[in-house]
Amino acid sequence: MATHSKVYELKAVHIAERFRLKDLKNKFARFIIEFSNYAMVIRYCEDSYVYLYNYGVVVFFNVDLALQEKVFSLLQESGILAEPMRISDSFHFEVDEKIATHRVYFDRVVVPHFTEKIAEIVGMLLAESTALDYYEAIVGDLLIRINRLSKILKNKGKMLRTTEDLIKFIGLCLDMKQEIISSLYIVDSPDEIWEDMELNKLHRDLKSMFEIGTRYRGLEYKIKIIQESINVIVDLSKSKRETILEITIIFLIAFELMISIFNSIFK
Repeated sequence: MATHSKVYELKAVHIAERFRLKDLKNKFARFIIEFSNYAMVIRYCEDSYVYLYNYGVVVFFNVDLALQEKVFSLLQESGILAEPMRISDSFHFEVDEKIATHRVYFDRVVVPHFTEKIAEIVGMLLAESTALDYYEAIVGDLLIRINRLSKILKNKGKMLRTTEDLIKFIGLCLDMKQEIISSLYIVDSPDEIWEDMELNKLHRDLKSMFEIGTRYRGLEYKIKIIQESINVIVDLSKSKRETILEITIIFLIAFELMISIFNSIFK
């Protein structure tokens, strides 16, 4: 009996900080097969899907380049502004009827049969991994900037920054922390994996291969370092302002005393 084997390519691209999926719904209405505030699944033809996730990632499953460009154009028409730092990743999905259960490798997953739900789980975890790549790069850049400030403090004993620059930097760090929390930390496992042991195992194996949990914890640790550094910067800025205020008060008191002495001498 002949066996069937086929390989599909997945490509994930982080193109924006956020998608408002309900605003995109009309653009893809004819092809939508699943929709929620978190994800939209589009099927253009048999075994060809586009997954849009509200944290700004689009995943193409067996979609040719011309159609990919069409999707990007539709997103631009909807007012989606592409991030200057576009992060992408690719993965392969292989169907091999000779195997009894799935196998997960660093660059592909091999499954004994194809289903839309299996494809969706692979796409979801690839999207989450790609989003993590994006935020890891952003947080890494923030850590470099924090390190520069630390070296200036160490070598110069002062920050050499205007108050406005510091406030903008602190605001950027806080905004990025909230963006990561709101975008990724609320990602839940699909309900289907709790009802199907094979899907559950596939989900766990892929999550482990992409090191999703480890990378989340790494981001949390780096964000904690940034938060602690921001607290130090705020305290230093506050201390500097308090010191200036104290010196000003002392100067005013001294000035008032000098006037009193001057008046008493020449009275």
